[in-house]
Amino acid sequence: MRKLAVVAATAMVVTGAGVLVGPTPVTAHGAAVFPGSRQYFCWVDGLQDNGQIIPANPACADAVAASGTTPLYNWFGNLHPSAAGQTVGFIPDGRICDGGDAGPFDFLPYNAMRDDWPRTHLTAGDTYQFRHNNWAAHPGRFDVYLTVQGWDPSAPLSWSDLELIDTAVNPPQTGGPGGLENYVWDVTFPANRNGQHLVFTHWVRSDSPENFYSCSDVVFDGGNGEVSGLGGDPGPIDPPDPPDPTEPPTTPGPPIITGITPTGASAAWGASGGFVTAYELVNVAGGGEQVLATLTGTPPATSTALTGLTPDTRYELAVRARNDNTGAVSGLSQPAPFDTPAEDEPPVPGDCTVTYQVISQWNPGFHVEVTVSNDRATPIDGWQVRWQYANGQQIDHGWSGIFDQQGAAVTVGNETWNPHLPANGGAVTFGFLGTWSGANPAPAGFTLNGVACTVA
Repeated sequence: MRKLAVVAATAMVVTGAGVLVGPTPVTAHGAAVFPGSRQYFCWVDGLQDNGQIIPANPACADAVAASGTTPLYNWFGNLHPSAAGQTVGFIPDGRICDGGDAGPFDFLPYNAMRDDWPRTHLTAGDTYQFRHNNWAAHPGRFDVYLTVQGWDPSAPLSWSDLELIDTAVNPPQTGGPGGLENYVWDVTFPANRNGQHLVFTHWVRSDSPENFYSCSDVVFDGGNGEVSGLGGDPGPIDPPDPPDPTEPPTTPGPPIITGITPTGASAAWGASGGFVTAYELVNVAGGGEQVLATLTGTPPATSTALTGLTPDTRYELAVRARNDNTGAVSGLSQPAPFDTPAEDEPPVPGDCTVTYQVISQWNPGFHVEVTVSNDRATPIDGWQVRWQYANGQQIDHGWSGIFDQQGAAVTVGNETWNPHLPANGGAVTFGFLGTWSGANPAPAGFTLNGVACTVA
């Protein structure tokens, strides 16, 4: 069986759409890494030692020029929040690679049909081990499509160009979520293909209507998994040597700050080289060093939510890496300055409206969408919605918000990409799947940032 010489690099993670409910919500999801998807290969092509993304491949460079580097800091975030496995008639032709532009990041340029994307060289009729990153693990299936022989690679991709060649349900994983581990399964390509083709991988969650999309450029030319078009180097990419646990860490890339509220913010930074067991987030404003957060792991995550900040305060956030095996510590990254806003005047009761809609219900599950509108005359930056269940309902999975449930009490906070509620009716909608037993009455006691809301 032929296999790709696996592309492996250290990941940079920014909070994405959709979460798993639990004590530590998991954000972002995954993308095809063999055959490498456009967004994954462009990330590999462009990632610099300092954490910046500057692609050398011309197709990747044009995509970045059109929609910026945010999609590549979130190469695993190409999604549709409510697709529920739908294809023809739901995701339009020409928008298949980005799932119809329904996710939080702009993957529109990655639909472009051109012959200079990074591509994987394969042999028709052979079997390969597919790899799909599992940054967040979900049950479901992977539908693998291949363009038909004779398709026009210069025309927008249509569903009629694609043939379903494989489906894998809950394939095994090489390791746990939160790193560069993968779902893996074998796919045999049809023997009647030659030349340039495209592989489309559709990840359909079974626990949520959220779906994920990957387009991978391949060429059937007798290849053995070699990758061309990365950084101008047409040769194969070899797997890295195993990490040396005594190697000192290098200085991380500078942090990127998003989702700033009076008391919190989200930060993501370029991963350190060497062996890293922990990152420290340090406020260096005023010449001091105040550690705001410490992340541990093997490797630790390269993003986090900062809490407990002081309103109306200047911060200068830098990151250092540690190797606790040896005690080695990197230098501080270049700091990222930001200011927390002052606290808003508290709204008066009735300045928000909640619509709680049960979309579907079965025994023992249910699907709900909640819309919250800000009826104040001033905007809200950073929202938190709470309510109480009365009959033991339990939320299992949610999207477009960060969920927490303690007994009957539910709290949903904004994602980094949807904190803003405009004045005079600005609204946000989030959804979830849950379970119930006996009866499923609507909850009560809705509040927005601690203020009671009217229930529509």
